[in-house]
Amino acid sequence: MICVLIFAAFVSFALAFPYQQPESDSTRISGGSNATIKEIPYIAQINVDGSKTSDCDASIISSLWLVSAAHCLIRMRAANVSIRAGTDQFMRGGVVIRASNLYVHPSYTNITQDYDIGLIKLASPITFGPNISAISLAERKPAVGTSALVSGWGDLDSTSETIPTQLQKVTLPVVSDLQCPPVYTPRMICAGYRNRSQSPCYGDSGGPLAVRNTLIGVVSHGGACAGISVYANVANLRKWILSIASI
Repeated sequence: MICVLIFAAFVSFALAFPYQQPESDSTRISGGSNATIKEIPYIAQINVDGSKTSDCDASIISSLWLVSAAHCLIRMRAANVSIRAGTDQFMRGGVVIRASNLYVHPSYTNITQDYDIGLIKLASPITFGPNISAISLAERKPAVGTSALVSGWGDLDSTSETIPTQLQKVTLPVVSDLQCPPVYTPRMICAGYRNRSQSPCYGDSGGPLAVRNTLIGVVSHGGACAGISVYANVANLRKWILSIASI
């Protein structure tokens, strides 16, 4: 009975963010403010051929590699995927580059969202400049209370489904493991305010949680665009990222 209750609690928490699972949606920034690409030059939008929108984001870690969430990539074919970088406008401006390969962590599970990390390799390198640059990978998990920035083009709240044209950002505190959802693993890191509507929301999956120019988390799952959200723990998953990406 205890296991059933824990699983039920997790399901109600986890189904808010992921995009690629049929029973759920991706996440977007709720309770944030406008951001410019010069503030967050490492963010990129993921697009699938035939779609006029972007439901997941990624972080640039080198001229050829980006990090995103496993649940964003698991049902995609690299031949159908491109990224848009160097713009703070939704689906407008910047540069568009096609993907050559997609990698999903082999231990990823959509039941618990554990190991929710993936990589995009580009068919041609990005040219860095004022609006495009790489972000460093965290080597250790940040201390509780550390202020971290999450960004994306997701819905502004859970009810209106309003997609912003301008990149959004919100600063959230890293919280203790005890404040994470019932199903928690070392591959996860949690951030947010328990009683505030400041959070990733529908459409922000795969996007960055950063401390200055260091990527500490990748948007994974959470509640209904409010409260504490869960991110893939980049420091814990760094070894796998570096085993695939030549950076």
